[in-house]
Amino acid sequence: MESAIVGPRSTDERALNPHRALFAGGRNIFQKELQEWFRTKRFGVTALLTSLMLGAVPVILFLNEGGLHDGRINSGYNGSMDAWMGLTLTLGAYLIVALTMGMIVKEEDAGTAQWIFTKPVSRKGYVLAKYAANVVAVVLGAVIVPSIVFIALTAATQSGGIHDWAAVAEGLAFASLNASVVVAIVLGLSGVFRASAPIAGIAIGIGFVPFFFDRFVTEKVTMFFPVNIGAIATNAVRSEPLTPWQPVISGIVILLVAVAFACYRIDRRQLQ
Repeated sequence: MESAIVGPRSTDERALNPHRALFAGGRNIFQKELQEWFRTKRFGVTALLTSLMLGAVPVILFLNEGGLHDGRINSGYNGSMDAWMGLTLTLGAYLIVALTMGMIVKEEDAGTAQWIFTKPVSRKGYVLAKYAANVVAVVLGAVIVPSIVFIALTAATQSGGIHDWAAVAEGLAFASLNASVVVAIVLGLSGVFRASAPIAGIAIGIGFVPFFFDRFVTEKVTMFFPVNIGAIATNAVRSEPLTPWQPVISGIVILLVAVAFACYRIDRRQLQ
């Protein structure tokens, strides 16, 4: 009877499984990172704060239009939908930066990353798992859950309810893409900086860049900044034509480049 071989995989065997080696340990890192969102109550706090922020919009409109006296209202629907997208893509983005700016650097500072990489964990798998887990958490906590609260209150206070459910789904998709791009930018900056402050400052500052370029370049150029995803998202929830597509395309490109750059940098980073 042949004896069972116990121990780590051989170099030849790992060479035959390059994809397994690339994402080695990624599943465990993903589960660990996602669980931390719930164990530390980050998810609950995020969902609560953003739900209160978005839920206030239809409630304030309802009260301002005399809803307590007259019942459901017939005005302010488009303005309310604009506020939904505006708050989600601005204040919501700042909150996302604050929540994710330490997803890499904190573990490096604490020495956790050094310990993790002594295990059979791929650095690229580590980065990709970190990104995926944080995207899932922020999209659920900062986009989906508060949007459900907003939509439910809007449907309850507006006499016509939600005018176009397909438009709502489109708005959610663009808001989720924006959140994914923000997390990718934070991840990319984490490959350059080892402190949370510059990561947060630059990630937030990028959102203001188009305002500085308005006087020097045309709108066709500034529309390529991902922050302008808000323009197409607003058109979506208003059931208007889905334009412009430039910020969506550039956002996807920046997302891919930022994640790839983070994988490259952290794979070669010397941990102290």
